Amino acid sequence: MPLEFCRRHAPELLIVFFGLIFLVAVSGTVGGEAGIFLASALDVALFVVLAMLVYLAEDRHRAFRWAAGIWLLVLIGGLAAAAAGFGLLSILPPEALDAEQFDPETVDLALAAEMALLLLGVLVAGLASLIGFSRKFRVWLARYLPFDPDSFLHTVALVVILAMILIPPVPLLVTGGPPFLSPPFLDLLLASGDLLADTVTLNAYTLFWTIVGSFFIAGACVRRTPRETLERLGLVRPTGRGVLLAVAAALALVAVFHVIDPVLAALVGYLGLPVTDTEAVNLLFAGSLTLPGIIVASVAAGFGEEVSIRGLLQPRFGILLPALLFASLHAFQYSWDGLISVFLAGLVFAYIRRYSNTTTSAITHTVYDLVLFAMLMVGVSF
Repeated sequence: MPLEFCRRHAPELLIVFFGLIFLVAVSGTVGGEAGIFLASALDVALFVVLAMLVYLAEDRHRAFRWAAGIWLLVLIGGLAAAAAGFGLLSILPPEALDAEQFDPETVDLALAAEMALLLLGVLVAGLASLIGFSRKFRVWLARYLPFDPDSFLHTVALVVILAMILIPPVPLLVTGGPPFLSPPFLDLLLASGDLLADTVTLNAYTLFWTIVGSFFIAGACVRRTPRETLERLGLVRPTGRGVLLAVAAALALVAVFHVIDPVLAALVGYLGLPVTDTEAVNLLFAGSLTLPGIIVASVAAGFGEEVSIRGLLQPRFGILLPALLFASLHAFQYSWDGLISVFLAGLVFAYIRRYSNTTTSAITHTVYDLVLFAMLMVGVSF
């Protein structure tokens, strides 16, 4: 009876479970390693709760549409606030971060205009993502992508994808540089000690929650059995041939992008756009530059991003939109040349996923990142 109850009420139980995790992590009532473990689930919890509300709206009662819609707006608002916050951090003078020293009258008009443009940009990007609610737009898009324009689940997913494509690049577009590479942000990390902290456990925890969240969002225990969920995500037991193919593809990618990246940087610089500061990138990744650190970081990025993007989204939204989302997620740490490079790499991973499976694309992605991190460890910038 308890097992049957859990199966029937899986969405509600998952909402309560991840909702509690969210509240505990935000409140900071749990410290130490347990607190870090729960905090690493924050991002995933928001999406799992949204997915469960959508499943309830489709399977139980249409009234849950209102709850899902409100939660969706909260999620988009949170993403916009984060983008605006990081963008402001990258352009405000150091004294502005100190409330006792900051005098609003000292803010010059150019800075005030840039701040206003940043806030306006994230607002417009967030509102633009809501075009996914237009059935006319969805019907047009469904001519090219294999999703159901009349599915509430697919509609909400489309809005989320558009928001995550449009909002993160706004700070780069407005300020001219990625927020995570700005001197104020790097100085803040150095001052707090987080930059030099051991990131192995944090990356491991993030990978765990990303995989768990992707399984539930794909319908595990709600609409699909575990075996069906694995099939939906494209996860299979790796074969020797598949591993060899993945390693070969990764090494080929490293060689190809060793040629492409300087060309992209030169082209972007020629167009007058900002080029990624490789020294700042190296400093940003400094906390992962140990042997265990680069292994765990590579596995976390390779499997986490491939399962959640290529495994979860690509079967419904094709290759282009997930690849754009994949690139956009890196907009806080790379300039335009880096984003183009990430987008092109994403296309390669996407085609490996299409013609093979997510396991192979994840291994390719992992080995690719591992080689780049290893090069960084020995002093070769990328």
